[in-house]
Amino acid sequence: MKEILKVMRFDYLTARPLALPLMIFAVILFSVLGLLLSPMIPTYICFLSILFVIPLQLTADKCGFNKLYGILPVKRKSIARARFLYIWLVFFITVTVQTLIAVISGELKLVRFLPNQNSEMVVLAVSSFEKTDTALRVIFVTTAFFCLLFAYFEMMAQIFGLENEFKVIMITVAVLALIAFGFTFLYSKKLLPIIKLPELPSTVPGMLALGAVCFAVLLGICILFGEITAAKFSKREL
Repeated sequence: MKEILKVMRFDYLTARPLALPLMIFAVILFSVLGLLLSPMIPTYICFLSILFVIPLQLTADKCGFNKLYGILPVKRKSIARARFLYIWLVFFITVTVQTLIAVISGELKLVRFLPNQNSEMVVLAVSSFEKTDTALRVIFVTTAFFCLLFAYFEMMAQIFGLENEFKVIMITVAVLALIAFGFTFLYSKKLLPIIKLPELPSTVPGMLALGAVCFAVLLGICILFGEITAAKFSKREL
């Protein structure tokens, strides 16, 4: 576990020079806007959190960090596992910050202090404060999507190489489109049973509980991706 934590810290230090200043700015900006205008606005923070992930593979290829990993007393399996736990932790911290801002925003309702309370924009903003559970739903779905997306493509990039990532993206999109078309066709022909999805919670505590479950499942998925990648690397162990 110590090896994994060291590699996670190394990944953070690699991305920090670019990502941390922009993330701090984004958190301050979207916190102010979220508190004043809508609890939905903190959702945009997750678009900046990807800066903690994107530079890692690019920097490793450019600066030869993969060779550096090879001479360090760290197993290749630990490097793979650490990367996926790092990705999950980035988005977990992000969603925690987003959730905190959204809940505080919904409780304070500072929009009532804005001038021109009868203007169309303010009326629209006021209505958004009555739907904090909806804001949390959007935050959880958006952040979880980015977490799963980057974990999946990280796995593909490590297994098949960054130079083949575009092919992987195209194949993945094609497979998903084919699956979606197949389900749509079978459903239209009534060859599939009607699946009733459970209703999502309509309260803030219910959405918080659902978000916790969602990211617990994502942690399991990231661990699985890490194990799959580590298994592929086992034959390349130095």
